[in-house]
Parts: sequence; C-alpha cells; structure tokens
Amino acid sequence: MTRLIRTAAVLVILAAAVAGCSSQSNDTVSREFGVAADPWHIEEWSSAIGAKPTMVMEFESWNRQRTLDSHFEKARAIRLQSFMITWEPWTPVDSSLPVQQQAANQPGYANTAIAAGAQDGYIRNFARSVAGAGLTVYIRYAHEMNGDWYPWTNDPVAYIAAWRHVVTIFREEKATNAKFIFSANPDLYDSDATFTAQTLAFWPGPEYVDYVGATMINFGGKKQYDVARFADRITLLHTKYDKPAILTEVNTASQGRVTWLSDLRSWLAQDAGWIKGAVLSQGASRAKASLGDTVGNVDWNITTDPQTRPVVKSIIEDIRQS
Repeated sequence: MTRLIRTAAVLVILAAAVAGCSSQSNDTVSREFGVAADPWHIEEWSSAIGAKPTMVMEFESWNRQRTLDSHFEKARAIRLQSFMITWEPWTPVDSSLPVQQQAANQPGYANTAIAAGAQDGYIRNFARSVAGAGLTVYIRYAHEMNGDWYPWTNDPVAYIAAWRHVVTIFREEKATNAKFIFSANPDLYDSDATFTAQTLAFWPGPEYVDYVGATMINFGGKKQYDVARFADRITLLHTKYDKPAILTEVNTASQGRVTWLSDLRSWLAQDAGWIKGAVLSQGASRAKASLGDTVGNVDWNITTDPQTRPVVKSIIEDIRQS
C-alpha cells in the first residue's frame, strides 16, 4: 500500500510480454530491472547500487489529468526500454485519515462513472501517449482492489466493467505496448479460500489481463511475514488465474532486512519462470501511517544502506544471467 510521494529507490525485474494477453503484441522484452520515482533520477540510483536499470516505475493519480510524454521521452533518452505505471483513478486522500474516509466514493472517478465513459477523454489521451511511448508500458490499474482502503474497491461488478472499458480504449488506440497487471493485496491474514473468493469477485477475465501481481511488504511488528508466506499466496494467485506474476511492491522492515532480501533472492532464483517481475518499493507508506508503532521501521533506503546494496545488486546479476 505504498505511494511514491518522494524519490524512492525501486528495483524492478520484469520479463517478456506473454502471447495471448490483453494487449496483443509481437514484441519481446528481455528480463530487466529498474528504479522508481522518475527517469531523471536514474543516474543517481545507478551510481549508488552499481548497476544500471532498464526501466522506471511511477505512481500516477487520475486527478492530475495529464499524460507522461516528457517522462517517456526522458526514459528513451537514457536508453531505458520499459516503464511501469501504478495508475490510480482518484484524487489522493491524506493517509492519516481513517480508512473509511480514504475509501469514500469519489463520483467523478467511481467505477460506474468510468465504465459509463465519464473519463474517456483522459483515458484516450493517456492511451495515445502510451502507444507513442516507444517503450513497453506496464499498467498497474486500480491496485489492491480486494482491500478496503481505496474508492475503487467498493463495487466489484462495476470494477470489472471499468477495467474492461479502460482496456478496450487502449486497444482502440492501438496501444499494443501496454500490458495490464491485476495487482491484488495478498491478505495473508485470510485463508486461501477467502483470498481467492475476494480476488475472483474483481477478476476482469483472462482476455483483459496480461499479468497478475501482488504487494509484498513485510512491515515487521504485528505484520511480520517471511518470504515463504508471501510465496505461497502469490503462487496461489498465479495458479488460480494462469497468468505470469509480477511482485508489484516489495519492501521489508529494517530489522532483518538483509536476511529477508536474501530469501527473496533465493525464491526468485528457484521459481519455475512464472515470476516475471519484482518491484522493491521504498517510499512513504499509507499502511504505515495507519499502523503506526505496531509495525517496524520501513523508512530506510537501499541507496544509503551498505548492507543491502550487495544483495540487490546480486539479484540484478542473477536476472541478467538467467
């Protein structure tokens, strides 16, 4: 449940586009890694880690009503090949407010309004921008839909209609380089059956989804989860929907971080090839704001941490050699 409200280091390992996905394309993208924030901070991150990314990732809320043309241009200029966007249909609400207020309906961005065409002008302009990006663009639309902290989680049936409407517009605009990620919250406190039922209620259908994804944040404290717990849940997501997976937000509390990231490296090296991406996201957390002192310290940064930099660099090297 993190959002980038300041420059934050993010490792991304993404893989090839899959045949038969929602946005048909013949392009093939080799495995890659990247950082989040914006393309203008790539050199700084690369210098700190000792590895150059091939992709950036940004959060983009719809209230901005803009395209990312200049961001795509900069990404191309520094010879990146991909871009990931966590695309949020809302006006962001202060994370210090109660969850009920954060998830309150926003009429202009409601699922029913989007499905009915209220945002078609913006969506179409954005799709045209993506189509001309000259990059593979991964769209993480309306993420963590199975939670209760965002407005788009209120109506599963309308959510599906909105998702399909958005994908249809991208197809009409020939944005074949756009790849859509159905990115859930793992809900490790629920049973497998409950998690499956909750995500299934929002599932747009295989023809509208390229990847499944999940947030993977070990907050520590009362939200202490090892990599194996996440691995079981994400494997279930992949198996249920028969789609390759992307770990769309990965982070861990400061205490035990080296061991946790080393375990992540081992899991990525051992998977059967269906994990196509991971995003190590370090930034201000909406969940942390709500959980307060009941969880650990997630406010640390790999670029200034000599203990974790070698681990992440090793993950990058593993991917390059795979």
